[in-house]
Amino acid sequence: MLSYVAVALNSGGGVVRHDETNEVKNVLLGEFDSPEPAIDTACELFNCQHVLNGVIIKGNHTGGHMIIDTQELAAL
Repeated sequence: MLSYVAVALNSGGGVVRHDETNEVKNVLLGEFDSPEPAIDTACELFNCQHVLNGVIIKGNHTGGHMIIDTQELAAL
């Protein structure tokens, strides 16, 4: 099992970072066997829809989230 997070994306698709610390803004979703249940959990949590490759959006160019595991988060 891997821990998955939802990384915040701005309206242009870029990763949102904290202004002072430059840390990636993210929300821990929990541990899952694969990305699919993590994506489903995030869709319910943020009231979004899955678009492609773990990216979820609300629509209207308001940004969204990218669902990745914590190992991938460390690489950002």
